[in-house]
Amino acid sequence: MNERSAAIKLSSRGNISILSLVLVIIFSFIFLLMADCCRIFAAMSVSRKAADAAVLAVSQDLLFLEKYNAQNTANEIALQNGCRLKELSVSYDRVAISVVKEFDFAFLKIFGKQGCSVVSVSKTEISYPWDEAFGLCKRYRFDYIYQ
Repeated sequence: MNERSAAIKLSSRGNISILSLVLVIIFSFIFLLMADCCRIFAAMSVSRKAADAAVLAVSQDLLFLEKYNAQNTANEIALQNGCRLKELSVSYDRVAISVVKEFDFAFLKIFGKQGCSVVSVSKTEISYPWDEAFGLCKRYRFDYIYQ
């Protein structure tokens, strides 16, 4: 029995190194996949920040009655944040902007997925100081009688 237990101990010495190698490879893949997921969340944060900043800047321009500069303002803010402007919708009291952030993957390139793009949309409504809700301006209502 003594020889048999010695033979079992000798054959199990290499199993730990193989198991540790497999675990290191698995954890490396998980870590690289998590790094790509973090890149997605970082791109979402950047694109949301760019959309919010652009919609607030365009809203401020509209508040000061500068509607014709809205496209340039939104494009400039998006480019400053590393995004590109996808869509801009401007009306009298509403602004909607969507921006796109494109990025490359670090680990998923191995499997053929080169990159991804994240789209963020931000909307706002503008309340002008002369709106009836504030009551800052006197309003007159005229009724006409048609005969």
